[in-house]
Amino acid sequence: MHGDEKFRSLSTMPEIMSGDDVVSAFRTAMLDHYRAHVPDTDFTESTLTASDYLNQFQELVKLLDKVSTQLEGFAHEFLSWNPMTYEEHVAELDEEAVAACRQSPTPVRAHFDDAVAHLHGEAIAVVDEVVQRLNGSKESLNAACENAAACLRILGDEANAIARGESLPQRGETERDGNVIFARFGRR
Repeated sequence: MHGDEKFRSLSTMPEIMSGDDVVSAFRTAMLDHYRAHVPDTDFTESTLTASDYLNQFQELVKLLDKVSTQLEGFAHEFLSWNPMTYEEHVAELDEEAVAACRQSPTPVRAHFDDAVAHLHGEAIAVVDEVVQRLNGSKESLNAACENAAACLRILGDEANAIARGESLPQRGETERDGNVIFARFGRR
C-alpha cells in the first residue's frame, strides 16, 4: 500500500448475505423463472411444488358426489378416471416445471411425495370399491361414494397443505396413530 492510500473501514465494506438470505433470493429467482415459463401453474415459493396437481383428486371427489346421485350421467367419466403421478402432471406443463419440482427442498418434497402416494393409492382403492358397488343397492353405492369422498378430501387437504408449506390440518388422535386415517373409513 502506498502512504496516501487509506484502509477502508469494515463499516464501508458491503455486507455479505447470510446463507438464509442467499437461499431465499435463489428460491425467489427460481419461482419468478418458473412462473414466467409456466404461467398456469401455482408454484409455492417455500416448497417449489405445484398444488394444482391435486386438482385431479378434487375432480374425483366431485365425480363421486355425482355418481351417487346421477349414476347414468357420470358412470363413464368416473370409470375412465385415472390418476397421474406428480411428475407426469408437471411434465405436461413444461420441462421447466419438472426442474422446479426437482429443486424443492428434500424434506418437503419427501413429505409431499409420501402424502401424494397415500392419496394416489387411496384414490385407486376407492374407485375399485365404488365400481364393485355399481350394480348393488343405491344405498350401498351412496355410502361408498360418501365415505370415499370424505377420505379423499382429508388426504387432499393434507397434501395441499404440504405443497403450500402450511401446517397440516388436525386429525383425531386415533387417526394420527400409525398414519391410520382409515380407522374412520374402514380401511387399513
